Amino acid sequence: MRAAYVSLFTEPDLPLVLGVNKIPALRGSIYDSNGRLLASDSLIYEAWLDLGYLRLLTSSDQIDRVLKNVELSFGIPFERLVESLQSNKNFLLLGTAATYDEMQRRITPITKRYISLEMQRERLSFSEYGLERIIGKLDGGGIPLNGIELYYDEELSGKRDGLIRRTLTSSRREEPTNGSDIYLSIDIDIQKMVYDELLETVEKNMADGGLALLVESKTGKILAYAGTYDWDVGLMGIFEPGSTIKPLIYSLALQSGSITETMTFYCDGSIQPVPGLDIIIRDTEGERHGLQTFREAIINSCNVATVQVGGRILNTLGKEEMYRQLMRIGFGKLSGVDLPGETPGILPEAKDWSLISPYQFPIGQGLGVNIFQMVKALNVFPAGGQFITPTFVSAIRNEEGLINIPKKVEGDLFPPKLVSTMLPILEGVVIEGTGTMAKVDGVRIAGKTGTAQKAGPDGYNEESYYSLFYGFFPVEDPTYTLYIMIDTPKAGAYYGGFVAAPMFASVVKNIYGIGVEKEVYEGVYSWKAPDLSGYSLLDLKEIAAIYGLDNIIIHGSGGVVSQIPEAGRPLGDQLEVWLGELNYDIRDVGGQ
Repeated sequence: MRAAYVSLFTEPDLPLVLGVNKIPALRGSIYDSNGRLLASDSLIYEAWLDLGYLRLLTSSDQIDRVLKNVELSFGIPFERLVESLQSNKNFLLLGTAATYDEMQRRITPITKRYISLEMQRERLSFSEYGLERIIGKLDGGGIPLNGIELYYDEELSGKRDGLIRRTLTSSRREEPTNGSDIYLSIDIDIQKMVYDELLETVEKNMADGGLALLVESKTGKILAYAGTYDWDVGLMGIFEPGSTIKPLIYSLALQSGSITETMTFYCDGSIQPVPGLDIIIRDTEGERHGLQTFREAIINSCNVATVQVGGRILNTLGKEEMYRQLMRIGFGKLSGVDLPGETPGILPEAKDWSLISPYQFPIGQGLGVNIFQMVKALNVFPAGGQFITPTFVSAIRNEEGLINIPKKVEGDLFPPKLVSTMLPILEGVVIEGTGTMAKVDGVRIAGKTGTAQKAGPDGYNEESYYSLFYGFFPVEDPTYTLYIMIDTPKAGAYYGGFVAAPMFASVVKNIYGIGVEKEVYEGVYSWKAPDLSGYSLLDLKEIAAIYGLDNIIIHGSGGVVSQIPEAGRPLGDQLEVWLGELNYDIRDVGGQ
């Protein structure tokens, strides 16, 4: 009858299709800046027991034989199998395997007709050193929840599933169209270093938490982003920027003609900005700076002088224009960083300002920011005045090849001449001002300290502070911009220059290898990590056996492109390697 059907009702050149299996399109992979795999899909094979078909059997002995075979092959108790058969379920998931052959070995001739195999995607993701917030996660149904996974979902998502069509005589495979791969500017090594330094600083200062953001000064590409909180405070939370806002305020004052470089200010330790209003703004520890030049006011982080500068901006621009200029700098609006869920921060509209607002904003009070907003704004100094949006993605690889993502420039925030005026002043902050603990011998560093009282329902708290430091280096050719926030240090010191600045110096030393011991690789020693560059998965297994390593963590496929610990370093009891093929070329096409 089947032969008659085939001959009568099908075209001779079109084989009868007996079955179709879907090949899921894989989600694109995510890599770090060195091509190390951070997230990827793999196919897994699921075995499903067809309970409906099994119920059609009339012989209880035959049913028992099938279920006992399933019990032996998949480790599911016989009683549970019987219970499932007696339920209203039509299918029961028996197990998964990484390969088709592995699953076939678990299917016996007796169970074969009652078990169907399906291919599904499994997402594996690197989650150490705070990377889980950057990369993001998928829910149980494969829907992205946050991070790069969500922001670039359209690019990462598989485009078209493939199929395997089985006929009477053969099978035909139609390959799926997978999603595009994403290459981040994040460097795992730098991310780990910054994350470890942040944890150490938070612990040492008995702080509630901390944030750190490191970017390439001239491109805005993010090299490391670390936080110690159980949610993404850097993106979705806010803090007051304190005195780290002052370089922007003084630059705005110069640009608007509110002040000149030759202007001086007098500080007797306190100031009443609005006559008749019982609000006094004081300098740190009531310090009296006396006569302050433009340069000295910034280097000494003089609040009294800065309040006077705020008053001059207000008198020159008026309230509405002052508000627009603060918005232009980036306050009260999204930075545009390529992560979902960013808060716009807080900058009250001009109509909602109190009498004291124009004098509070210049010292970093009365407004809320996230760390991306602050880095975007302050990075104009090492970037020559360019207003560059911080971004995580360097390149995207699709079917057409690798597409390099240029830096995202929103124009010039301040003219180059003004920026060149500010650079030596910001370097002076580190050489002789409030940021001397950020100094590193042999590296020219510029920056600004900040110590912001935390606001509460009853006003500013005299015991809770944000300790802040912003800086860039080297001054002669800025390459790195780093912003650090330490939340409520309780070990004694709380000024940004004493809490956050030392961490800045440690990061600089690590980047340049200053004072960091590095062992030279001298060959194979049982206590030193070998150089595994280019080794295959099979090679790694042999090396692990030679060194007696039970704990070897492998990411990706291909040849070794990176390892922890590095070659020549103490081996310890764990070896972690990334496999891949560096056949791409990511260039800063926007930095020319």
